[in-house]
Amino acid sequence: MASLAQILLPVFLLILVGVAAARSGLLAEPAVKALSDAAFLIFLPALLFGAIARVEFDRLSPGAALAYYGAGLPLYLAVLAVQLRRGAAVHAAVVQALGAVFANTVMLGIPVVRIAYGDTGLALLLTIVAVHALTFLTLSTLVIEMGAVARERAAVGRDSWRSAAGSLGQVVRASLLHPVVLPILAGLAWSATGASLPAAVDTTLSMLGSAAAPLCLVLLGASLARIDLRQGIATALGLTLLKSAAHPLLVWLVGAFVLRVAPLPLAVATVTAALPIGANVYLFAQRYEAQVGEISAAVTLSTLAGALTLPWLLLWLPGR
Repeated sequence: MASLAQILLPVFLLILVGVAAARSGLLAEPAVKALSDAAFLIFLPALLFGAIARVEFDRLSPGAALAYYGAGLPLYLAVLAVQLRRGAAVHAAVVQALGAVFANTVMLGIPVVRIAYGDTGLALLLTIVAVHALTFLTLSTLVIEMGAVARERAAVGRDSWRSAAGSLGQVVRASLLHPVVLPILAGLAWSATGASLPAAVDTTLSMLGSAAAPLCLVLLGASLARIDLRQGIATALGLTLLKSAAHPLLVWLVGAFVLRVAPLPLAVATVTAALPIGANVYLFAQRYEAQVGEISAAVTLSTLAGALTLPWLLLWLPGR
């Protein structure tokens, strides 16, 4: 599994670069905030639009995606419901639910699956990646915007509440103009035309998008350098357990016994679910100032867990 180690090691090194930059004073708090905004408003939208605009959805087999989301969506909703029932703020509950299911499908998923299952496995992974952000980031944005509207209404009192239709319109408008949702919808619209991206545009998007993942990991490391991990370690361990154990187990059970998915797509879906928490969850937490320390620790811990669980899964699962 030397190749797998070579894939995971740069993740830890990029996080360490962020830790070193923060502790040496090269990345002060205002710089981290400015870079986080740039990643969320420029680099991540370029990555999302480019990735979705290039996908030919009608050529992708749905088996792996059905198993992945057939387990992932109920898990997301369950974590969200439990956190809200415990009295967590909407922002915090959404970030934790996102951390339980949102995998590092691009930076780690693509090379891991390609090494293990070849181009056929990579094509199956694309069925998951194509709607990964569309499913979980859009849903998370919608829930947060709904929570914001609810808080606004509660603040002004019942007598000043607008109509339900007006409230829904506010949520939809805020969600559609969100820097995550808008590029996803634009990418879907472009993909539906069947046209290829102009070469210059495609290259520009690729350059911007390729900066998103390493920048997120460096910022994550800078965040780790400024927090007391002891305060959020329990939450981080819980999210790591959900992401690295519960999520892949549920995907395998749903795929094997409910959907009867073939061995190769089932293996790809399970391995994808076992990937560490994606750095985009950290960006989401940073953007909404919710659970930043806990998510930073959880991304790091889940990456460590992935270094242990992924080799075992790749050896155990059929389909290779």
